[in-house]
Amino acid sequence: MSSEPLVYTIVIDGKRLLAISIIIATVISFTSIYVSGYYITQDQSLPIHGESIKINGTSVAFNSIVSLNAGAQFDVNFTVLFAEGYFTSQGIYYASPSQVPPGGYYALFPSAAQTHLVILQIYNNLTFSAVELKIQGGSLQPGDKITYNFTINPLPPGEYIFKFMVWSNWISQGGNRIADNSGGYVKVVVS
Repeated sequence: MSSEPLVYTIVIDGKRLLAISIIIATVISFTSIYVSGYYITQDQSLPIHGESIKINGTSVAFNSIVSLNAGAQFDVNFTVLFAEGYFTSQGIYYASPSQVPPGGYYALFPSAAQTHLVILQIYNNLTFSAVELKIQGGSLQPGDKITYNFTINPLPPGEYIFKFMVWSNWISQGGNRIADNSGGYVKVVVS
């Protein structure tokens, strides 16, 4: 064996340097958006966000599957928050350097209270027939959140879809969706 040190040479041409730069810029951009704020919604027109769901005391996410026992009443908790604003890479928004995340700004929603209806629609996943419809209403200030508790009557064995919606409080006149993730669902298997 030779006692001479090994030397490795890495050659980076212009194309590889450009590709590496683009990858680094993309990672930094997505990281700054992810870290940018707790109350920031991705939808620029919808200030309310469904933050969390608990079924029978267990936290679940949208598009997940939950198993329950038949014959017992259970609770569904749905927490919504009123976003303070949304994240954008340009515009005339927050000016304070301490509040501006790297690479972008917060665009603020109006500071008035937002009245809304939270709707929980339950339907049978095999027959697509409606089983139950629960509606509760409330009002939120920017940055606030509220948890709605729905008590669900015992369901017979089967597969169900629990669909969560947040609409304007004038739903009797047509209404409109005011949460960026309104319409998200959880599949519930009752056995």
